Amino acid sequence: MAPINSSNMEQHSQKLLEPDLPVQVRLQLAMEVRDSLEMTHTPDYLNFLRCYFRAFSAILSNFTAPQGTENAEHKLRNVVIEILNRLPHSEVLRPFVQDLLKLSLRVLTQDNEDNALLAIRIVFDLLRNFRPTVEAEVQPFLDFVVTIYRNFPNTVTHFFDNPNVSANIAAAVPNQHLDPTADAPGTVAVPGGGQLNPSARSFKIVTESPLVVMFLFQLYAKLVQTNIPYLLPLMVSAISIKGPDKVPPHLKTPFVELKGAQVKTLSFLTYLLKSNADHIKSYEESICKSIVNLLVTCPPDSVSIRKATASWLEASSQH
Repeated sequence: MAPINSSNMEQHSQKLLEPDLPVQVRLQLAMEVRDSLEMTHTPDYLNFLRCYFRAFSAILSNFTAPQGTENAEHKLRNVVIEILNRLPHSEVLRPFVQDLLKLSLRVLTQDNEDNALLAIRIVFDLLRNFRPTVEAEVQPFLDFVVTIYRNFPNTVTHFFDNPNVSANIAAAVPNQHLDPTADAPGTVAVPGGGQLNPSARSFKIVTESPLVVMFLFQLYAKLVQTNIPYLLPLMVSAISIKGPDKVPPHLKTPFVELKGAQVKTLSFLTYLLKSNADHIKSYEESICKSIVNLLVTCPPDSVSIRKATASWLEASSQH
């Protein structure tokens, strides 16, 4: 294939939209686009979006589905989401922002952890750079955050009370449908494909979420009153979970991710204490107990928990 340029861009993008194209061929075409992303920093950027955005949407919405194993279809989705994550957030992108945000939210809430981590970065960058146009899409994100915190106790149980879970591979989920509550025996395995964790059962996604929520609360103050009653008790509950007393070596990675998610959640609660202290008052005793548990259970070299603790103590002393 010749390098993609302004003269063959439309033809190349139409090829991506062919309905009966084998997944490996579509993957190769997507990788060619990824390797040509320097075009998005030229005057051809708008034409690039006009040609390829519809193809990317079709790939993620129609031609593929979220995968629970590492296979060609997952790789195709991952390459497309990586491309979307690397798009420059200039004014050229503005006409596509609403659709890109909806697409990214769908990936975040329905896909596996690998793709959702890219999607949450897209969501945050879009909210940060195009805030006047995206307020209508904010609540679905907050609803998802409530969901992952509601799932948090089950996520802990899944990783640490399930003997089949290793440090790097989540317990198996059905290949065609990512279900956070699914049991390992129901797996449709793909030979040679590692298992992928669904986004709603991910400490990494929990870790990334509080910063976005904090930004949204600063941007849209009215969201605080409508969402805090649901989110706050779930967050307080999440940081109170100790996890296993003894962590075997193969579970060290998810344990560190668990503690990282709890520390980020504590940082968010500290922000709330500073900005909306009335909401926090009834939870202060529980939060203080959780801080002690975090100090005891976090790895000895964990600087983040000590910083988060110091921030909480400083904020609480002022209220």
